[in-house]
Amino acid sequence: MVTSIQARKRQRYHVTIKGNGEVKHVVVIANSPEQMKRLVSKLYNHIIIDDNGVTSGVISFEVTELL
Repeated sequence: MVTSIQARKRQRYHVTIKGNGEVKHVVVIANSPEQMKRLVSKLYNHIIIDDNGVTSGVISFEVTELL
């Protein structure tokens, strides 16, 4: 029996976060877009959610391969 282990291919995400009058540009290394969005939401929630608790921010990103 042959067992092969495939390494997950991580990607670089160039992320722009806009909200609450702020614009942030960050680079996130993640395995998937879902993981990237989780990290961005966790770290930049204060920009994405306004003072009333309403989601008002915008997250846009561009994906590039890691070398």
